[in-house]
Amino acid sequence: MTTAVTTQSASTLKSSALRSRQFSGISLLKHRNASAVSESTGASQVSNTERFEASKNASPASPNALVLYLVQNQITLPIYLVAALLLVHFLLPFQHITSKFLYLSHRVEHSGLYVKGPDDAYFIFFWVVAFTFIRAFTMDYLFVPFARFYDISRKKALTRFAEQAWSCGYYCVFGSLGTYLMYKSPYWLNTDELWAGWPHRELKHTFKWYYLVQLAFWLQQIFVLNIEERRKDHRQMFTHHIVTCSLLIASYNYCFTRIGNVVLCLMDVADIVLAAAKMLKYLGHQTLCDVMFGVFILTWIISRHVLYVKLVWSAMFDSHKLIGYKCFFEPLDDVVSVGDAMSSSGSNKTRMWLGEEQCFTEIMHFSFISLLWVLQGITLMWFYMIIKVAVRVLSGGGADDSRSDGEDEDGEATEELDDEKAELKKFDEAEADVDDEVTLVDAAEISS
Repeated sequence: MTTAVTTQSASTLKSSALRSRQFSGISLLKHRNASAVSESTGASQVSNTERFEASKNASPASPNALVLYLVQNQITLPIYLVAALLLVHFLLPFQHITSKFLYLSHRVEHSGLYVKGPDDAYFIFFWVVAFTFIRAFTMDYLFVPFARFYDISRKKALTRFAEQAWSCGYYCVFGSLGTYLMYKSPYWLNTDELWAGWPHRELKHTFKWYYLVQLAFWLQQIFVLNIEERRKDHRQMFTHHIVTCSLLIASYNYCFTRIGNVVLCLMDVADIVLAAAKMLKYLGHQTLCDVMFGVFILTWIISRHVLYVKLVWSAMFDSHKLIGYKCFFEPLDDVVSVGDAMSSSGSNKTRMWLGEEQCFTEIMHFSFISLLWVLQGITLMWFYMIIKVAVRVLSGGGADDSRSDGEDEDGEATEELDDEKAELKKFDEAEADVDDEVTLVDAAEISS
């Protein structure tokens, strides 16, 4: 009787173990199917956390908690900061402080124009925060859903498409604005006017807004570069951003905003075409991508290696000829900070940043030219990579930008393989556990 009961119990345990094996297999299959469905029809946005995880996996150094917090809250944190600023601005008597973040400072009363000044830092900081929000919001809620609508499903491809769409949109807007300002200026197609009459201290409202917002964008790009997945040209990109910000700050401080405007326009035009070509590639229009890539190469050569070099040549020789190494003194006693203008007294006057004297020296000239040539050196390295892609296209392959995105397909394939390996490992472990249970049951049957 006892043997019969034991045998029956062993049979029951064995059946339970076998059912457990079947259930484990079914659960894993369901998990795999659910993962596939989630990947193709999941939430519309690629979250900031996912972008950070990709960056963390690619970088050998783990970022600290503050960086993690900033990355995870690229939308919410700027909203809180701007909302708090606006509440204080409209509800509390601190407009003399908050207005520096929202409006341009250092207006010249008698002309209505603007000059540089220390309060410009507040305005730049506001736009760094604003660009952080605008970029993250448009990527997650505009460009990623657009990409999903066109059947882009892989996380990396979605993120890359959204990044290029944001870049294309930004460069189109500010490239057009910069070109318009240049077209309306006396230095349109006339490099001598870049230097004649220096220092060009007084700026129109639109021009100063454009220049400071551009500086804010490039400062924010340094943050973006260090939270995204690191690419093959990370060092070149980081150096490029540092040099660009240095040129913008130096040109603004030393009143060379005219040449700064020209450099920005020359750089923006090629970036627009490159971003458009990448977007076409991710959308699956390979032929159009190849055509656009050809347009990009032509645009790149003309803007960055012909016109830009002509501009640097003018900076090397024409600037010294038309300016000379000397100092200029021009008092501006009626420069008013926007904060002073909105204060109760309105009588505090803001003097010129770094004094009223503006000098053009050999050291300053050499430093400025050196930065311009460093920028050209970086673009030459990129041009070498571009030529390699062009050779591949002419050989029958498709255009694939080796500057930064050349590793995408390999990365996605590796990601898929890792996921499959992880699932198989889980399945094998579950199956091994069930096998152990069945072995114990069989042993119990034999002993009984």
